[in-house]
Amino acid sequence: MKFESNAAPNAPIGGGVLENGATPAGRIILKGLRDGAWITSARLSVYPKLLIAAYLFMTVCVLLNDGRPGTDDTRLGMDFAPFYVASSLALRGHPPLIYDDASQRTAERKVAGYQGAAYETWDYPPTFLLMVLPLSLLSYHWSLVAWILFTLTAYLSVLWIIVPGQSAMWLSIAFPAAFVNMRDGQNGFVSLSLMGGGLLLLERQPVLAGLLLGLLSYKPQFGILIPIVLIATGHWRAFASATVTILGLAALTAFVFGWDTWRAFLISTPITSHRLLVEGSIGFGKMQSVFGAARLWGASLATSYMLQGTVGLTTLATVLWVWRESVPFGMKAAALVTGTLLVTPYMVDYDLALLAAPIAWLAYEGMHSEFLPWEKSILFSAWICPLLARPCSLAGVPLTPLVLAMMLIAIVRRSLLASATGSAEAVG
Repeated sequence: MKFESNAAPNAPIGGGVLENGATPAGRIILKGLRDGAWITSARLSVYPKLLIAAYLFMTVCVLLNDGRPGTDDTRLGMDFAPFYVASSLALRGHPPLIYDDASQRTAERKVAGYQGAAYETWDYPPTFLLMVLPLSLLSYHWSLVAWILFTLTAYLSVLWIIVPGQSAMWLSIAFPAAFVNMRDGQNGFVSLSLMGGGLLLLERQPVLAGLLLGLLSYKPQFGILIPIVLIATGHWRAFASATVTILGLAALTAFVFGWDTWRAFLISTPITSHRLLVEGSIGFGKMQSVFGAARLWGASLATSYMLQGTVGLTTLATVLWVWRESVPFGMKAAALVTGTLLVTPYMVDYDLALLAAPIAWLAYEGMHSEFLPWEKSILFSAWICPLLARPCSLAGVPLTPLVLAMMLIAIVRRSLLASATGSAEAVG
């Protein structure tokens, strides 16, 4: 049997090398990534449901082992314990003790039911304590269920407003960052709801938008870009509302929990920052920022901050450009959320729940016009990223900063197209 070949006589065996330097198989892969034809409606309908089924199976397996000594790293809702314990200590009249490691550790192990339980510190400002205050009014497990259901509902409500429809909801539930938050009992849904909700309301109800964005101050590391963008683009009512909300929350928590609680927080903040950013107490492999990637690869503290600062300034300039151009508001909002994740030096995989909003905004633009080359593949990379982020980082391959950069580039490219189209229509 003879196989015909169009390859040149001196071409390498194995299919030959094309003029562009890619093998036939490589060319097929590149074409598939470029046009994203493999991402079909049928697959988007089936695969999210299969992934949800896998999540449920893993959850059952965790529940069967839950409470056994030595399984604390895989316990369901293991990050929820600090929220519950903080609520319990505050309601018993001892809110400053949430910043005392020994008291917090003892209370968490009591909740877990055995002394070998993993210990999670409370490193939030007292404003978040106000948000979680009712949690210990229920038993621990019912409180965890209520927390997950309430925050999940808020998360899905915001995403429904961006992209309504049953298919979008299945994708939102199957989004790996959603599973990470439900598994750990974390607050990524809260961050998405506040930031996404605030941006959705920004143009129609700026005061309410500022209120939601001000509440996001429970995670100060996500407040780097927001005030700069609001000021630079003249959203003064939203900026004023956010400022009043932050100051009002500080005053209210000082009144409710006492100034001693704020003093304990202020004393603990530099200690916490040193523990997380200098010592890497949670492991730099768990951090998903540029700073975390640099530290993971052995860079010095100064070099890591320099790299993070360089990326941060570039991101700031990019986001400000998008916001000052005549582009759909969804692109502006997507740029701000993506940029927020890029500029912060401290971020963990559950924080990637925020990425659901820019994915939804960018997908909406593609569905209502047409997807640009590579756009579907970039969206898929961002969607699957939270599933791979921690394993890849722990293996020494920090994936998240690259994915976030690709998302921001995709947003800029679509913004450039929209800006050029708007300018052409204005001239015409």
